[in-house]
Amino acid sequence: MFTVTVLSGCFLAAISCKIKKVKVPMITGLLWYFHFVFLFFAALCLLLLVSGYGFKGSYTERVFFTFYAGSGIVLYGLTPQDTSGKFAYLACFFGFPFLLIFGLLLPPLRLFTVVMGLGLLADGHLESYKIDDDYALQAKTVEILNREPDYSLVEDKYWLFEKNTRFDVPYGIRGLKMEKTSKDSVRMQFRAMEDAGRLGNKIDTVISLHQ
Repeated sequence: MFTVTVLSGCFLAAISCKIKKVKVPMITGLLWYFHFVFLFFAALCLLLLVSGYGFKGSYTERVFFTFYAGSGIVLYGLTPQDTSGKFAYLACFFGFPFLLIFGLLLPPLRLFTVVMGLGLLADGHLESYKIDDDYALQAKTVEILNREPDYSLVEDKYWLFEKNTRFDVPYGIRGLKMEKTSKDSVRMQFRAMEDAGRLGNKIDTVISLHQ
């Protein structure tokens, strides 16, 4: 709920500033610097994502994107309305909730809008299974979209960064246990879930850490 809470607060703050016609040039200037800092980190996150890397931490990228968008929404409320490109840029942040509402009103776009909105706003649940000091298996679940988690192999890289590789694990696993058997392999033991929600066969396999 972090993303929804922050963006909702910023949206209400922007509306309040617009209604009261708040003019605070110094705070607005500082907020622009804040916005540009998170613009840099948001762009860096996108570049890292393309190459399969990311910042360390469960929700680091989401925090950067949230504060980037949130600061843009507040700046819209503090910026006088005009026809400049700067105001149009800020209006894109403020207009995003209305765009979602518009998509919900159109039946052909309704499903797409719901999935996109939930994907962008729902934080989901992250669970990490540590393998050693450099590797971990991460499970991400957004229950509204998919009850079963998506797994990825996380490798510690370059001080602040980590490499995140999608890892195919049978959906519906329970009782996962891992044991490193060599420098580049790990033994996995778990119970697979059947379609009816019953525990299936016990699976014992060895995977490579270098994907």
